[in-house]
Amino acid sequence: MSTNGKTQLGLDPEAPGLDERTRRRRRALARLQQLPIDELFQVFVRAGIYTAEGELTEPYRSTEPSASRPTD
Repeated sequence: MSTNGKTQLGLDPEAPGLDERTRRRRRALARLQQLPIDELFQVFVRAGIYTAEGELTEPYRSTEPSASRPTD
């Protein structure tokens, strides 16, 4: 299995000045970045972001124009 192939963010959970909640979030993100792509997809399915068929679920699906999503 391959990893997700994305550049990993270098967010150090032990950086000075962080509160405990930020440290936990950074540790969780680091664990997610280590998952193979198929396991990461299953996390998204369990979270309700994607269906098992690979489609975005209704709350994450939009056909309306967005400034961050150019129209054709």
